[in-house]
Amino acid sequence: MGISVHNEKIITPKKHAETIKTHQIQNGKWELTADVVIIGSGAGGAVAARELSKNGWKVVLIEEGSYFTPAQFSSDEFLSQARLYRDAGFIVTEEQTLSILQGKSIGGSTTVNWQTSLYPPDYVTNEWNERFGWQGYSREEMDPYVSEVHERLGVHEVPDNLINANNNVLRVGGKKIGLTPQVLRNNNRGCIGLGRCGLGCPINAKQSTFLTWIPDAIEAGATVVSNMRAVKIRDGKIKTVVAEFTPDAYEKAPNEIIETMEIKAPVVIVSAGAIEGPALLQRSGIGNGWVGRNLKVHPTSTIFGKFDSEIKMFQGPPQSIVIKDGHNQNGTGYGYWLEAAPYRPTLASSLVPFYGKQQFDVMKDYTNYNAGIVLVRDGADGEANASVKYSLGRRKVYFELTPTDGLNMLKGLKALAEVTVAAGAKELIFPFTRFTEPYKVTGNDNFDWILKESTKPGDLTVGSAHPHGSIQSANDPEKGAVDLNLEIYGHKNIFVMDASVYPTGLSVNPQITTMSIVLRASRNLASQKEERTKI
Repeated sequence: MGISVHNEKIITPKKHAETIKTHQIQNGKWELTADVVIIGSGAGGAVAARELSKNGWKVVLIEEGSYFTPAQFSSDEFLSQARLYRDAGFIVTEEQTLSILQGKSIGGSTTVNWQTSLYPPDYVTNEWNERFGWQGYSREEMDPYVSEVHERLGVHEVPDNLINANNNVLRVGGKKIGLTPQVLRNNNRGCIGLGRCGLGCPINAKQSTFLTWIPDAIEAGATVVSNMRAVKIRDGKIKTVVAEFTPDAYEKAPNEIIETMEIKAPVVIVSAGAIEGPALLQRSGIGNGWVGRNLKVHPTSTIFGKFDSEIKMFQGPPQSIVIKDGHNQNGTGYGYWLEAAPYRPTLASSLVPFYGKQQFDVMKDYTNYNAGIVLVRDGADGEANASVKYSLGRRKVYFELTPTDGLNMLKGLKALAEVTVAAGAKELIFPFTRFTEPYKVTGNDNFDWILKESTKPGDLTVGSAHPHGSIQSANDPEKGAVDLNLEIYGHKNIFVMDASVYPTGLSVNPQITTMSIVLRASRNLASQKEERTKI
């Protein structure tokens, strides 16, 4: 697939000189007006931009990251992580307890995600309803929105010929021990299994927002500007979003640039993600005490399995099989499930808990290793022990596994070890930092010992690619930061529309849910144009 011609209108640094001339911008400061400013271009912001612009709103969308075309997507991991991910792929918590992967470009994390397309089960949406007043979010009730999102993104089951050896470990091993592996749905049109999803799809198969909702928005009249970081929102009847130029570290900025933007509009939508969104609101003095609180991360841990035959985990669609058997522990709605991860050498080596020669020896046999992951729905003990705080001039993230979430992680690691061995693995690399070498499979292995392992900070390697819930929505300001229309309590016409709004752990990879919920919320907002934008 080609890129929409409408994307040629995205204002990148290379177009600053032309924009300065056209709009007669003085002293590098662009002042403009709109009906709505949208901050962020990922699964939330892009959908809101499309929906509002299509309904006659004057939309300005700003994105901190750069705009990349597939010709710029590189298989160089270091370069790609530095350019396409926030903090070069390693958002690290203050206590060094968690590393978070999050995209940063036009398209946000949809540019680098692994395509998995899911909506949460009913026990999750029932909890939203019962505890937080979120009515009408069951899969059945949300079907019109979810189906529209599926159609726009080309969501379909991964065909059998594209299920790679890495995912087949889950299918083969899971069936052998009596579990029920299921085929996942991916969002693509024309995927041929290059395995480059996490570095940006070079053939435009993965239907990221820069190929879908963004060009839709531009076609309907939206102005989209890359490389602009929102530093502050000034509240009032007319809001002002102040943004500053953020150059790509790997590309020389033009001699003539727009240094700052001041965008005035009656409505602001924050879609900056669950890490940067609360930080922006906090430094702007906007929102109540729930802003930045109860961050959910879908904590994840990895077991590598070494096989006699080559696995080449980096080839093929990253995720095509899931095992959900452990996801609803004792009917609580909390637990774990198992997926595969397509770690390339850079990321794989960072997750191997060895040093020196031992780490080097593992990486020499990299192509014979698979990677399975455990994902835990955090929040089994109530509020998660994680947060985002902006202080002393910078954003800080805090995280610690709570006891029940930690136990669910250990249960998941036990199940994953059993699955991987059943599929034929001869060695396992566990995420416990006490290990100094791979575990040798004997054929008489019992992994009950895993349930007694420590999950204290420093004892277990934990990561995340799904931060969410740090600006949660509820029917009462005592329980959340935004109301059921996703409007911030105490601040008229400032909305949050992204994965930050979930009041509990989501339980699934977030892009489809986020797009569907934002489609519903922004469609509702679009119908209120006269009321919301009247000055």
